[in-house]
Amino acid sequence: MPEVLPFRGIRYAATRPATLSKLISPPYDAVSPAYRDELAARSPHNIIHVVLEKDRPGDDAVENRYVRSGRAFEAWLADGTLRQDAEPGFYLLEQGFTGPDGRRRVRRGLVVACRLHRYDEGVVLPHEKTLSGPKADRLEILKRVKANLSPIFALYEDERGEGQRALDAAIASAGEAAAEADSDDGTHHRIWRVVDPAAVAQLQAALAARKVFIADGHHRYESALVYRDLVDAEQPGLPDRAGHRYIMMTLCSMSDPGLVIYPTHRLLTGLKDFRLGRFLEELGRFFTVDTLLEDVRRPAGRAWAVSKLAEHAGKATTFLMVSAEDGRGRILTLRDDADMAGVPLPDNVTLRDLDVTALHSVLFQHLLGLSPRSQELGENVRYEMDAGEVVTRTLAGEFQLGFLVNPTPMWQVQAVAESGETMPQKSTFFYPKLASGLVLRKIHEELR
Repeated sequence: MPEVLPFRGIRYAATRPATLSKLISPPYDAVSPAYRDELAARSPHNIIHVVLEKDRPGDDAVENRYVRSGRAFEAWLADGTLRQDAEPGFYLLEQGFTGPDGRRRVRRGLVVACRLHRYDEGVVLPHEKTLSGPKADRLEILKRVKANLSPIFALYEDERGEGQRALDAAIASAGEAAAEADSDDGTHHRIWRVVDPAAVAQLQAALAARKVFIADGHHRYESALVYRDLVDAEQPGLPDRAGHRYIMMTLCSMSDPGLVIYPTHRLLTGLKDFRLGRFLEELGRFFTVDTLLEDVRRPAGRAWAVSKLAEHAGKATTFLMVSAEDGRGRILTLRDDADMAGVPLPDNVTLRDLDVTALHSVLFQHLLGLSPRSQELGENVRYEMDAGEVVTRTLAGEFQLGFLVNPTPMWQVQAVAESGETMPQKSTFFYPKLASGLVLRKIHEELR
């Protein structure tokens, strides 16, 4: 486990759900332009005005959206909209939510200031690839706002459940929550502060000697690494615990019963000269293809098809494909005797065994000719968490093909990260997202 320290968090003066719910937002990368405007209209103090300010005509190097974000943050601190806690502490987070599967769950985490480490140090490990554009964007936010606006979501090994028990005990003894809010997806967020030095030390001890795996926030983490190195180069001799060497992080035990990975499904469009019959013949070289008799247009038929897909989870690489051309659903199961010569599979065995690797390498790249670059850029591939939306939008003709996938199991996420590899885009969907605006952290305040 990297060094984790208490910090003086910054929070909204408003702490009750009726008000605070209008001020928080999802992370920047989960907000569409239209949703961004909706959040901004709720309050002039919604955190989106800092997290994701809009470009304006005439913007330049002196006046731009990043400068406006920093100005808003400082103004809110000055006028009392945001207040910094007097004492350093950890923050306990609880999220009650209903997942895409309709089940109600509770997930808990500990919000800390975590020392930054390069991935090659083997202390904090990624599992997803990053893109240069989002990293440059978040680096500008760090330069102008000089604050962590939402925590990185990270997981830690906890086979014996010691970390989870320590967190549960801390919440049980914490009393009334310091703040509560509701997200638009129905997630109820509660936070508590832990300021007693003995309690802080107990939580630190429970987390000692554990690897950390980034679940969500890879771009922000890597931007923070760049910012740390820039500051160190410009200001040599700063204290070891200078705040820019840490990042705000929510740590969640892999033993948490509320920790669930959901699948992200795929939709394909813009396939030139695509013919379903010819594609099915090609599929037969690699997959057994079972055409479903149930009508996937009907909710009952769709639910039955999804249940058939789930039966294969952890047993075989399987997908549920729906086609706009004939409106049918088909279960595709990778054949054990498939000849993979010429298929661009990764050398890493753990990575090669992922369902999404077969989907992207065999189906998308080898059979449909979609290059890795075009897939990264989303030229033909769209992503959707709702299985019903995939079926509905495909059968409506909005997309040519839809592919439903099973979730990636936690052990595979961990194995890929420990092997030093990264997964294809959208291999995991950790739900719910952590909210921006519940707790913030100044990055130039020395920790102790």
